[in-house]
Amino acid sequence: MKKLIRELPLANGLTVRFFDATRRYFGDYHQVRVTISCEVPVSVELFDDLPSHRAAVALLGASVQYRKEIEQQGVAGLLTAETVEKVIQHFVEQSLGYFQSEAFPRKLVQSELNRIKAKAKAFVPLRANG
Repeated sequence: MKKLIRELPLANGLTVRFFDATRRYFGDYHQVRVTISCEVPVSVELFDDLPSHRAAVALLGASVQYRKEIEQQGVAGLLTAETVEKVIQHFVEQSLGYFQSEAFPRKLVQSELNRIKAKAKAFVPLRANG
């Protein structure tokens, strides 16, 4: 079961959340699993005009979720809390600056729009035999 262990409110109004889903899998060996998430509202300010915003909401819904899972196998029971903390600290040191930028919400929403549009273009409907 995932347990919320930390929230980091950002200057751009977003919040990065860390969830712990660590589990024991054999003897004293654990799989440390930390899920990092950040929800970005699909707000009108992220778009050049209202029709673009409406189209995006129709495709994406009210928000877009960034989600990443980081796993480490074979962690001894006594080291699980320390390992979780190291995972969080590494994310903070390496990636938090990107999430805090004013450009991040627009970039994430645009990336999701592009992904969905590319997926839709790759979809070729089957024709019924007739």
